Amino acid sequence: MESLSVRSVHVHFGGLRALDGVDLEVPEGSIYGLIGPNGAGKTTLFNCVSRFQDYSEGSVRYRGHDLGPRSPHQVVRLGIARTFQNINLFRSRSTLDNILIGMHSHIGNPLAVMLSLPSGLRRETAMRARAGRLAEMLGLGEVLEQQVVHLPFGHQKRVELARALASEPSLLLLDEPVAGCNEEETSEIGEIIRRINRELGVTVTVVEHDMSLVSAICHAVTVLDFGRNIARGAPTDILNHPAVVEAYLGEATVGA
Repeated sequence: MESLSVRSVHVHFGGLRALDGVDLEVPEGSIYGLIGPNGAGKTTLFNCVSRFQDYSEGSVRYRGHDLGPRSPHQVVRLGIARTFQNINLFRSRSTLDNILIGMHSHIGNPLAVMLSLPSGLRRETAMRARAGRLAEMLGLGEVLEQQVVHLPFGHQKRVELARALASEPSLLLLDEPVAGCNEEETSEIGEIIRRINRELGVTVTVVEHDMSLVSAICHAVTVLDFGRNIARGAPTDILNHPAVVEAYLGEATVGA
């Protein structure tokens, strides 16, 4: 069963074809990789799915729901969360605050929380407890009260993951989750992604340039180049695919 289905999606920026009839089928329960050289259209495709970007042709469906007419907030309500290439946290706020912000779509009655009504207080207590559990799962339990600005870069990446998980998604879109991380941080985040998939049952789609991470965690991969599909299959097969090797010529990720 497909969790996410993208069919013949086109996005043009003036004369530039950012996406030129792209297809993507992400099976339910999988960790799926989306790779390609810089400028291949990977982030644009994520923007189409999360509805930050319109497309001129094609369809994007999630569990049978047409995402085309929906807003980003409505997409979150359907169970889709994402991270971005650049960390976009509230750096002056604590780890806990950042995770709680991710729960905004599940607050219920925000007025009750603001007025400190009994129902609102119970809800806030439950949210804080869940935020604590997420933090423990992602190795952030000891830094819950620390300002994000003072955390190591790898921990900030984890806070962003925790904030995305706070909305209780069934599909998680990760845009370069280990960009800027060292080898140890990359390995740790890779294991966290596997745990999210295995223990929470979340389907994960990953845009990533680190081929060692893709090979380690992804069940299957789709490759884009110049906004078009050029290959799909198991990571071990994809890395030796002639079209993929040609697309990556001159890219630093080849052989990584």
